[in-house]
Amino acid sequence: MIEPISALGASLASGARNAAETEAAPAIVDTNPAGVNFSDFVSAIGANFADSLKAAETKSMDGMLGKASTREVVEAVMSADQTLQTAMAFRDKIVSAYLEIVKMPI
Repeated sequence: MIEPISALGASLASGARNAAETEAAPAIVDTNPAGVNFSDFVSAIGANFADSLKAAETKSMDGMLGKASTREVVEAVMSADQTLQTAMAFRDKIVSAYLEIVKMPI
């Protein structure tokens, strides 16, 4: 069901993430400011977004099959919703910054 999103996450992230990493927010561990680049940050956000949606879908399916409680399903869906809201806010900021750059005189 969520294959297009997982394909997006796979294309954004260079490697697959395990289930333990989906619980934590993406972090960039390099303390050298010159070593951190924007594409790594965006890749981590994209992978986290896809993982959160996949986890919510899996938990929803488990809930329908009786393998997960209602509380677990609601927590997973709310987490996916929060991730979606964050991604939309990030997208809006990028579009806003792009529009400001386009307005600049050459």
